[in-house]
Amino acid sequence: MRITDLDGIPVVELASRIDVSTAPALENLLNGLLDDGRTGIICDFAATEYISSLGLRVFLSALKRTAKAGGSLVLCSLKPGILEIFDMTGFTGLFAIFPSAEAARGFFRALPPDSAGPKSEQELLIDRQPDEVTRAYAARPAPVRMDEKA
Repeated sequence: MRITDLDGIPVVELASRIDVSTAPALENLLNGLLDDGRTGIICDFAATEYISSLGLRVFLSALKRTAKAGGSLVLCSLKPGILEIFDMTGFTGLFAIFPSAEAARGFFRALPPDSAGPKSEQELLIDRQPDEVTRAYAARPAPVRMDEKA
């Protein structure tokens, strides 16, 4: 993981896997940005192939902190498999998601100077406990065998 700058907005280029071995470092990195007053953050998933429930929790926690600070945490470049996980867990309704970092930068440029972005629905949804999200992610229906009768 590394941080680059795009017109004054930190872009966190994520690891190929966000799991038990990388999630703590990601959480520390995001918390460090927030502690430094950087409340507009772009997370770039271009290299990310896998995300665990622990990784999802890191993003939910960072989203809550960012919203409370009056900022926005936006995501970009999610591959289809990662986007499907975000969709299955309901995270696509929580995060602003863009096809590229440049498109995400446009989100911040379009905001009024004292605005932190969309909050109405976001604030309501992010108050769910992280355990609810983890359970929703883990609770997948069992596969149906084609030779079984319905």
